[in-house]
Amino acid sequence: MIRLEPIHTSHKHYAFVEKLMQTAFPLQERRDAIPQREQTDSNPLFFTNLISEGEKPIGFITYWNLGTFYYIEHFAIDNLFRNKGFGKAALGMIKNTLDKPIILEVELPTDETTLRRIRFYEKLGFTLQTDYPYLQPPYREGDDWFPLKLMTTGADFTQDELEQCKKLIHQKVYSLT
Repeated sequence: MIRLEPIHTSHKHYAFVEKLMQTAFPLQERRDAIPQREQTDSNPLFFTNLISEGEKPIGFITYWNLGTFYYIEHFAIDNLFRNKGFGKAALGMIKNTLDKPIILEVELPTDETTLRRIRFYEKLGFTLQTDYPYLQPPYREGDDWFPLKLMTTGADFTQDELEQCKKLIHQKVYSLT
């Protein structure tokens, strides 16, 4: 049975989370290690959760409580444990725990891998916001903005509401003003 556990950098498995973050996400889609650790330990809006089976760490999920919605920033299952239902179970647990709509970013649906990821989220009740253009701000100075799509659950967002959510994500997550 899987378990979700909120953790900080002092947790014995934080190194696992940090390593998986670095292998599962390209540099342009994540913070450097030190700013990530600072978010994990100091930001009351940010949550890092270890996903484990028994005592074995198998993945992680990070999210932000942005008041009227939650924003899932990163979600990964270790390669050794993929395609075994752990990701579905973990995301289902998060959805049942969080009491507001959830928003996350996905890559543009351009190939079988990105389409498979989108279908995974759709099976769990997320809706791809196909008519809403979205660019992920860079995590570090000098990097480019990155085209992605938003997926949502728990509410039918209007374009204006998505725009307000985007502004809040950009401000709180990416430190844009």
